Amino acid sequence: MKENMRPQIEFSHVLGELSVNRNDPCEVLRELISNSYDAKATHMVYVPLKDRQGFIFLDDGTGLDDETKINGITPWEAFFSIGKSTKKQGETIGYKCQGSKLCFACARILVATTPDKNKGTWKYKTIDNPRANLDTNFDITPIISNNINEILDSFIHAATADTATAISYIKNAIEDKNLSPSITLVLIDHLETEAYLKHFTFSSSPNESYVQNYIQFYTRHGDVRHLTTTQGFTASQRQQVTSGLRAADFTLFADEHTSKIPFGYPYLEKGNIDPSLKGPAQIARLRDGRFFSRSAKKFSVGPNKFSIILAIDGNRRAHDEYPNLGRKGQGKSGIRLSDQRGVFISVKGIKICKYPDILTRIDGYEVLSEGDAASHYSLIIDGDFDLVTNRSALSKRAYDTLTDPNFVSEIKKFLDTQFTTDYTFAELLSRLRRESSENLLNEQIEMLELAKSNIKSRERIRITDSTGEKHLFLSPQPGEEYLVGVMYSQLSALTGKNKDFEKYWRRIITFSTQGIDSLGLRDENAKLPLHEKNICSIEYKYEFNNFGPFNHALAVVDFIVAWGVNVDEDKPVRDTFTCFGNVRKIPGNTFEWEIFDIENTDGGTYENKITVINLRELISNSFDCKFTKP
Repeated sequence: MKENMRPQIEFSHVLGELSVNRNDPCEVLRELISNSYDAKATHMVYVPLKDRQGFIFLDDGTGLDDETKINGITPWEAFFSIGKSTKKQGETIGYKCQGSKLCFACARILVATTPDKNKGTWKYKTIDNPRANLDTNFDITPIISNNINEILDSFIHAATADTATAISYIKNAIEDKNLSPSITLVLIDHLETEAYLKHFTFSSSPNESYVQNYIQFYTRHGDVRHLTTTQGFTASQRQQVTSGLRAADFTLFADEHTSKIPFGYPYLEKGNIDPSLKGPAQIARLRDGRFFSRSAKKFSVGPNKFSIILAIDGNRRAHDEYPNLGRKGQGKSGIRLSDQRGVFISVKGIKICKYPDILTRIDGYEVLSEGDAASHYSLIIDGDFDLVTNRSALSKRAYDTLTDPNFVSEIKKFLDTQFTTDYTFAELLSRLRRESSENLLNEQIEMLELAKSNIKSRERIRITDSTGEKHLFLSPQPGEEYLVGVMYSQLSALTGKNKDFEKYWRRIITFSTQGIDSLGLRDENAKLPLHEKNICSIEYKYEFNNFGPFNHALAVVDFIVAWGVNVDEDKPVRDTFTCFGNVRKIPGNTFEWEIFDIENTDGGTYENKITVINLRELISNSFDCKFTKP
């Protein structure tokens, strides 16, 4: 009996894809930090290994148990597996078990864990070139050891002084009595990443480094829901949004220096706000503003709960008090100030992406997403939004939530309340609305002034009519098909009774930007001037040619008036529908062509013939005129 067939999965190929840092080199740290918080760690330690282009990450969470299965797999197995996790959606951010795979983009990795360091039993695994060697046949059974120091020493061969200092610090950190007994350690050797020194290391001023700022602005340790009194949030706001959060101690060590990264997103401190400080309505230039305001609340949409946090800091205040963030070409830490201003979506406290689009759906607040408006505030919406696999963007399901009318209504309700109760927000919004209107008006004025200036260099036509009166016109330019129609209509009234050319000038009675451009009268003195047989259809073109399709059905057009005509009489004229016809020059004048023998692709024929007029040449023949150009 033939065996059942099953799909095959190339583990190493999938692993190779998942282990690429697509969003940011430090994504690997974001994932390790998320795992630590999910494991209820109270302490985390990060130590870069500059000489080996790697790092050590340690936490005292629940560890990687290799015996008790959850969701059919142990935590130890889940760390090395794809698509299998001990976590549940809604409880943690890492339920897809993809983030830890970023650790495997390296030359070697050591994973070690102990349920109780006091008993001295460690379980560990060392893998060389994990992206190539780790597959479904690889044995991940942990090795048992009673000496973590020997494990570390055997992994690091011929350590430099810098690396030896780092290893010594980690050994001492493991013995720290403040850490809980369970420890997990990840040591990465030769991480495959861009600009390792720029992104992963720091000097004696870690607050100026990329890695510390990344941890504060983009990871679970920089939880956007952590609000404090010193940042200007009220007790009620903190109770709604911050209640239940658990902070871990985070230590950085490098160059024999240790430093602590404070928990929570780095909203600016309120400080001593000068009571005479000018609000958005009083300052001469909005970009010089130092105004300040805070607000936050929790709301529900159906069974789901969300938080919204508004931190207003005038542009100048943000520039001055975020000294380590880059702006206008200044590198600083490498994290840009502009990337931290505006509207953001966060998931379980982790800021994921900008989302100004939500403001465009709320009447009256669209201006907050325009121009430099975002430089004055951060508006962060947090919730259990679903993310794509690498957790750097929102999924369609998340966007469905964000566009839900009930969800948008709650955001509007929050903004409406701010507008009526917070004078700083009200002044900022009013000022932005006014400046937006002024900017639009200024743009229109500039466009008008430019148009007035440009006409001085355009070709002009001076026409003397049958009564001797002179008239000034400008020649159309590419794109000005409408002007071709206007000139044709105006000049038809100036032809007098010149029988030689009267039949080429039709009395225009309609103009349209959709469908047929104009309807005209074949004979305006007819007894029934509006009878359908006396009505002709007219299309306008800057240039008529048969190099591409004509954009109207040839079967319904009577006249084509173009400023210029450029046709190849050996090629047919085709439209964008199903018709085509031949074209020929009418002898005896310089301005007339004819499209004839019109038929469609199914073989149907049409009796109409289309007169094509070169308006420039028709004007030259019909009037006493002169073309000049400055």
